[in-house]
Amino acid sequence: MTGVQTCALPISGHGTVYLGQTLKFLGPVRPGDVVLAEVEVTGIDHSKRRVTMDTRCLVNGKKVLIGEATVLAPSRKFD
Repeated sequence: MTGVQTCALPISGHGTVYLGQTLKFLGPVRPGDVVLAEVEVTGIDHSKRRVTMDTRCLVNGKKVLIGEATVLAPSRKFD
């Protein structure tokens, strides 16, 4: 499941530095389960360029993992 959570974070973009993540496992995931990974931006500290996100994974609409991730945003825009 941590791989699923980490793979959900490339939305942060090129030049972003992954600073950390917390995880809490709430239920089992079995072979064949379809896992939906969701990421929601919950905070932006412009002066420190840090972005905080809530992360969660669901199976059949039920949360099986929750957590929080923090990234350092790039100092300039990349094309």
